[in-house]
Amino acid sequence: MRKRGIFSKILIVLCCVAGFVPNARAARDDDRNKSAAVFPEAADKNVVLPPAWAFGVIYGAYTNQAESEELIREIIAHDYPIDAFWIDSWIWDWKNKGKGPAKYIDFVADTESYPDLKKLWAGMERRNIKAGMWIWDAIFKTGNEPVFEDFKKRGFFAREYFRTDSWHNGSRTTIIGDNSKPVTGTVCGDIDFQNPAAVKYFKQKMKHFFDDGLDFVKLDKTDAIPVCKGMFEMTQELGRETGGRGFILSHSGGTEREEYKNYPAKWTDDTRSDWSAKTPARQFSPWLPPVGFKENVEKYTNPAAPFHKIPFLANDLGGFAVSTDGFVDEELYIRWLEFAAFVPLTTPFSQPENPSQNIAFKVSARADRIFRDYAHLKMELFPYIYTYAHRSRLDGVNTIRPIGNNPHQYLFGEEMLVAPVLTPGATSVEVELPAGASWIDYRTEKTLAGGQTVTVDAPLEKIPVFIRQGAIIPRRKYARSIETGTNDRLELHVYAGADGSFELIEDDGISNDYLRGIYARTPIRQRAAGSVIEIETDAIKGSYKKMSASRRWQIVVHGPENVRAVRLDGRRIGFRKTEAGIVIPAFRKSKTAAWKIRIETE
Repeated sequence: MRKRGIFSKILIVLCCVAGFVPNARAARDDDRNKSAAVFPEAADKNVVLPPAWAFGVIYGAYTNQAESEELIREIIAHDYPIDAFWIDSWIWDWKNKGKGPAKYIDFVADTESYPDLKKLWAGMERRNIKAGMWIWDAIFKTGNEPVFEDFKKRGFFAREYFRTDSWHNGSRTTIIGDNSKPVTGTVCGDIDFQNPAAVKYFKQKMKHFFDDGLDFVKLDKTDAIPVCKGMFEMTQELGRETGGRGFILSHSGGTEREEYKNYPAKWTDDTRSDWSAKTPARQFSPWLPPVGFKENVEKYTNPAAPFHKIPFLANDLGGFAVSTDGFVDEELYIRWLEFAAFVPLTTPFSQPENPSQNIAFKVSARADRIFRDYAHLKMELFPYIYTYAHRSRLDGVNTIRPIGNNPHQYLFGEEMLVAPVLTPGATSVEVELPAGASWIDYRTEKTLAGGQTVTVDAPLEKIPVFIRQGAIIPRRKYARSIETGTNDRLELHVYAGADGSFELIEDDGISNDYLRGIYARTPIRQRAAGSVIEIETDAIKGSYKKMSASRRWQIVVHGPENVRAVRLDGRRIGFRKTEAGIVIPAFRKSKTAAWKIRIETE
């Protein structure tokens, strides 16, 4: 027993150095699953995966408890997916509209506006909705004297200074500044996240929120590595629904480094609800960064931009800040939501001044319908997206991949090309189709040769998306949240006409087992030989906790014409013709069994 305890302590130390803390419950479960497959080492070991639920749809708002409950109810009633919901900075002082400085931060929050956070978060948990809240690394003295003096007495401030900006700082305290003129503000203490004792005490002060059901935090004001590390490890250790992986939404300062990959995830800062900050259509507050929709897309797609280093990057769908006149641009919102369906992390959010809150049904009936369509599609694409989340670690290449020198289109994985519509009033877009493959228009099923620039129709409800010929794209049945969906009923979309392959990667979605090789890979291939198309899988490689024994497959083949016979493992079966190809009846197979489909055409 003593030896086991020593080895456990050594493991914990090594894990901490690597940037993650194993969850005790998950560690006990690990003892029941030691069959890690022998897979190649990861190309980028800095990459740590968020929990699987983070790849659904995450909402944020400046709502009090009653408003939060109502907004979540409306989101579900409108048939939108929702995996998580955070309350932004007003959670500390909603009744005063976040003016502060009192309550920022007192480790209590606004108990009048949120009389029972435990009840709110328990209701969310019953619906598989994870709970988040806004946090930063500082304590204002005015109105928070006891907690400020407590941290000061313990020596837990990295620095103390007089803060004069108005962000959550409504203090009227006046001192004589360096230029001998009076200035208004409050004393501020930045918590020392390089001091282990200070970090431990900070976690203790936050623990009651996690005990009440908190799962993750949104970190604002700073993205200093020690702060991100401390916040992330707090969610690992205390979050009940993170399973040891941890999850934060960290502020992005624009100086992104490799270390940030250890502490997923980040968002692209406070963007403007405008087409481009370089050619603004309306007036915005001067404090906002010069980032509109176009510049936001470029943060993902420009390999020279520091943000491109971050594999799990969110953005405020619709733009954070509305113009000074409060205008909500329906067309811009729809084009933004289309783009947001084809990024790893999707987060509708806005400042409180936006009357729509960037919630589609509050924008327009048309936005409601289009958001529902694209949000459903994103949830169905989870097996594809999550595979590429793993590949960002295994291969060292992000899911979003630049195409040449064009920052306004990109590959989403290897199989999908996405060209966001970035110009108001546009109904068509020029798309550069990479050479070396043919490309299939996702909507029209028309096949085009690569190595050319084409003009593509792009009505308001359509973002141009092309599929590489030979692609295999796994989708699953829509579910309102990632955790209520399943990969055990897959719809495999096979784009025939060229050889191709896809290796589905799965794990338990919540533990750190994948770091030790405990996950599963299912190779899938298609071959085209004359009048015959073959689609086959190998037996699954590896395993993970609670992996089921079998899977139901539905095969949708795009492209073949004049099909005369389909055989599954040599046995002739029926099929249904469609305008785009054929659909093969669903069948169930053991995950440890290979299977082969042979399609014969005339």
